[in-house]
Amino acid sequence: MGGTTARARPVAAAYDLVVRPRTTLLRSTALSIAFSAAPLAVALMWVSLPPRLWALVASVVVVLALATTVVLVRLGTAFVGIGPERFDLRRVMSPNVTLDRSDVDRIVLATTYGGSVDRTTRELVALSTSGTVLFRMRSDLWDETTIARVANVFGVQITELRKPMPIRAFARRFPTGRAWHEGRRGLVAVGTIAAVFVLGVLIAETTGLLVG
Repeated sequence: MGGTTARARPVAAAYDLVVRPRTTLLRSTALSIAFSAAPLAVALMWVSLPPRLWALVASVVVVLALATTVVLVRLGTAFVGIGPERFDLRRVMSPNVTLDRSDVDRIVLATTYGGSVDRTTRELVALSTSGTVLFRMRSDLWDETTIARVANVFGVQITELRKPMPIRAFARRFPTGRAWHEGRRGLVAVGTIAAVFVLGVLIAETTGLLVG
């Protein structure tokens, strides 16, 4: 009888370096959702909304819970693996990256900030010979020590942008490094979901008033 071959999870032996996201991020995210966000959503629905809207809001909460579960699973399986010839990046919110290690021509390290210069994020951008962004890592998911290790293991030129810059300026400098949720499409998607939810509430409320 013929045997079956299962796809094995990547192991450290296949790489020179394997790093994973911060475990504190995974733990704090799970605890926040389980003991803060979910009970708060249920309490607000129970107190502030009429019974005819509970089904609609409950559906939204279930969808959000499923989406959060998917994100947590992806976060738990995310890793960076760098081997003698291969680079693998399993990401959370964006497609995975697999490329030849030799494709990385140089690396840029930068510090960015959003609304406040006091809250900065460490950034790593790997570039090809043509200047195309091959992958990007941020310290909100990968700690700064991990980013430094990844930058050094390639053995290519590392450029340090020492002056912190606004995240928008960084995005303009490396436009192909934007994640899908950082661009206009992400904003449109979020806006569309919010608009559909508000429209559903209005329709449910109007229908209830007419029936009543």
